[in-house]
Amino acid sequence: MADDPEDDDSSDLKLVLNPAAQIEHLLAVGQVKRAKDLVAELIAADPEDPSTFLSLSRILLRERDTKAAVAAAEEAIKYAPEWAAAWSARAIALFRDGQFAAAEESIIHAIELEPDDAGLFENYGRILEHCGKSAKALDLAQRALELDPDDEYAHRMFAELLHEVHPSKWRVSEEAAQRALQLNPDDADSFAILGTIKLSRRRLGEAEELFRSALEIEPHNALAIRGLAEVVMSKNILYRPFLSYALMMQRLGVGVQLMVVGSIWAFASALVASTTPPASDYITYGYLALCAYTWFAEPITRALLRRRYPWL
Repeated sequence: MADDPEDDDSSDLKLVLNPAAQIEHLLAVGQVKRAKDLVAELIAADPEDPSTFLSLSRILLRERDTKAAVAAAEEAIKYAPEWAAAWSARAIALFRDGQFAAAEESIIHAIELEPDDAGLFENYGRILEHCGKSAKALDLAQRALELDPDDEYAHRMFAELLHEVHPSKWRVSEEAAQRALQLNPDDADSFAILGTIKLSRRRLGEAEELFRSALEIEPHNALAIRGLAEVVMSKNILYRPFLSYALMMQRLGVGVQLMVVGSIWAFASALVASTTPPASDYITYGYLALCAYTWFAEPITRALLRRRYPWL
């Protein structure tokens, strides 16, 4: 009889790990429900322990309940107002909830409390990058590296941002990405970022191998999929109209996809109203096909790429 997936050795963790480590282990192995149950037990035993609320915030983010994650981080702050990690957790939750200005204020306060924590500068940099402030985010990545020269995430972040802000400094970007891979040879994002740098220099063969390495580690890595699609389009012009539209839709996100579908619907409706069958039928079918292509951009991209890379 096969073992129950829940019946592993995690029940014995209490013998060797503290509660925070138990929760980290459960999240690492994907047992989010068990981690959440453990947090509930810990809160019942000590309702004023800030570290437990911090763990709860992380779990809620895994469940994509961003508002509850913000509330949990704020509970941690209530019991430990000078704890930088709690303010950082609040910033991350606010960021994931789309409250970018509040997230920036929170991470700035965390840095004021712990000005030598490289991870805080990395978090602040990601917030600014998302807000279109890549040049300032690059400065923060550089500061993180000054604080911790062996932080692979800081090297990866620096490589990505430097390539975006100063593409002519590709050698420095490559070195930073390669250093990130030296520190963590199994990091898919570092392979994908290095591949992107190679692709910008038209080193298609090297870029292709790097994207493939990233996808072997993380099959759904979005940056590597986009990069591999760019390689295919460069090598075969027939793929360009199909893949370029699908990639554009992936980058724009669900909200813009809905706007595109709505705009096309309005245009198609006007055409249908002014024509008669079979022309109106063809317009309707064309609209439905374009909607499907817009909405399912990511799986369509993968399907097209599988014609060249069957292992995807």
